[in-house]
Amino acid sequence: MPRQQPVDGVTAAAATDDRLATLKALRALLARQLDDPSTHARELAALTGRLQSVLAEIAELAPPVTTGGTPLDEVNARRVARGAAPARSTRAGRS
Repeated sequence: MPRQQPVDGVTAAAATDDRLATLKALRALLARQLDDPSTHARELAALTGRLQSVLAEIAELAPPVTTGGTPLDEVNARRVARGAAPARSTRAGRS
């Protein structure tokens, strides 16, 4: 799948009818609002919650990143990412 050029702005992204591009533009907008020192403290919780939901939607739509490892490597990477111990190889210790 060819890599698309980033779209500048939520309006421009929405005009492309590309859901993933629109979500990424929205992610950038939310991040800028969260980083803006003029954003009121009362708005931070709502912005943070919306950013988390946008990130989850992006993760569902984005193609998986492959590292070139084995399926067990990918499972272990996911386990480590969530704080679990990596699985031991079923071949380890067998002769």
